[in-house]
Amino acid sequence: MEKFKVIQDPLNGPVKVDNLALDLMDSPYFQRLRYVRQLGLCYLVFPGANHTRFEHSLGTYHLASEASEAFGIKDKALLQVSALLHDIGHPAMSHSVESYFEKLTGMDHLEASRRIIQGKEPFGDSEIPAILEKFSISPQEVASIISGKSSEYPVLSKLISGPTDIDEMDYLRRDALFTGVAMGHIDHRRIFNISTLDDTSIYIEEKGVPAAESLLIGRILMYNSVYFHKTARIAQLMLEKALEISEVDIGNPFRITDHDLMDKLLKDKNAGYISRSILERRLYKPVLKTAYSAEKLSSIRKKIGEIGSVASGKTIIDIIPPLDFTGEGRIKSSIQVLSGGKKVDISELSPLVAALYGTMEQRHILVSSDMSVQGSVEEALGNI
Repeated sequence: MEKFKVIQDPLNGPVKVDNLALDLMDSPYFQRLRYVRQLGLCYLVFPGANHTRFEHSLGTYHLASEASEAFGIKDKALLQVSALLHDIGHPAMSHSVESYFEKLTGMDHLEASRRIIQGKEPFGDSEIPAILEKFSISPQEVASIISGKSSEYPVLSKLISGPTDIDEMDYLRRDALFTGVAMGHIDHRRIFNISTLDDTSIYIEEKGVPAAESLLIGRILMYNSVYFHKTARIAQLMLEKALEISEVDIGNPFRITDHDLMDKLLKDKNAGYISRSILERRLYKPVLKTAYSAEKLSSIRKKIGEIGSVASGKTIIDIIPPLDFTGEGRIKSSIQVLSGGKKVDISELSPLVAALYGTMEQRHILVSSDMSVQGSVEEALGNI
């Protein structure tokens, strides 16, 4: 007899979870997600932002169920488990220091997720493949779907990772709820209702352009207000600095929790002070904010390098948004609209979307430093 549980989700209400999902959720790799915050160190700015990757994964699973009903998807179980497992490889602190861990291990969270789902090294002890195979689901196909590259199930790939995907429909709404900001509240059911699937793609009806515009606007505003908040970015870069100067072996960052990571850094003789400063919210303070240019960035780096190792070691230079956050792919604005019997890019019908393309290209440089060296840094940068 099929068993199921009902789990109460603060965002979606009661979520019905079947026996396949329950087995996956009870596995050690999935349970680890209870202790990995969705927004990393953003809780230092938004006190309510203590929600986790576990909750987000459950919410995405729920939206997979809703999408399956809305679109009449035959491979419902495959979409559900792909939604549930899409973030299983997130490292400690989620995106906060993922770039550092990627340099360290050669894996980002997506590659780690793919390996955990398939039981590939260094995750040979993963129970996920055996659970999936017990229910006649291919681990390789799930890994392909979450990467957005499934040739057999291209539409399922786009539902997990595409311009209007269920992953984003959950995290925008969830992050808005727990941070207390109003920008990410989108009507996901309306988006389902004005969307259409064919064998290879997802597109929206022309009457649904306003709903798509609200999704894109919400996405941009959440980046500006939450994900790229200057104080959260300062805390993240302080944590990265702590990792760079530490001598501790943190192990595999895709196996440990937020607490494990901070506990190791607090005990390290080099990284202990800065790690304690993060936990006690004694963060670096902004010294300079200026419009970005490559020439200006080079000048700032040169001047910071000239003020001595102590002051430069307690100073961070950030570019917001980061240089690698660029193009339509990053803001996922390439939504296809069915207009006049043919598919066109939404930017051809919406001047608002066309204007959004350049929004995230407006960058600034933020220099921040420890209070003990702030005077020296301000003096060095005084003529910029």
